Amino acid sequence: MKKLQILVTSTRPNRIGSALGQWVAQQAPSEEWQTEIVDLAELNLPLLDEPETPRMGGYTQPHTKAWAAKVSEADAMLILTPEYNASFTAPLKNAIDTLFAEWNEKPIGVIGYGWRGGARATASLSPVLKNVEADERGVLHLTFTQEITPEGEVVGATTAADVAQLIAKLA
Repeated sequence: MKKLQILVTSTRPNRIGSALGQWVAQQAPSEEWQTEIVDLAELNLPLLDEPETPRMGGYTQPHTKAWAAKVSEADAMLILTPEYNASFTAPLKNAIDTLFAEWNEKPIGVIGYGWRGGARATASLSPVLKNVEADERGVLHLTFTQEITPEGEVVGATTAADVAQLIAKLA
């Protein structure tokens, strides 16, 4: 069985990412995927406090080593990102920048959400994932009032099928 991590990247107190992440996890075929929600709010990574660049891989901080181990254990990852000021979240940028080799060739799907479906967030994220040599397999946009409510309830009829199709691309 493969391990699929669903990365919740918003850390705001009133966020909907956790509820959306739980719903996304339910769309993964249980006979194929073991899912795990990884929440950046719970992880609470500090800003780049390693003495060497991540590309060197000489991690010294316990939180960096734990984060590296967590990313390494996933066979694939789905990143859930809202759009904040025309981009993805600062905690996500920090989480990516903290590591390097762990992202190499990692199959990743991205689900952006927001009033514009998170399109600018996902567009900003793609070059960052490419730079760390991740294998971005697909992007999905969920727009408030069309596929999801601002409270995080899924309302779009085709949304579950779209998420399942994105998960299939990660296999």
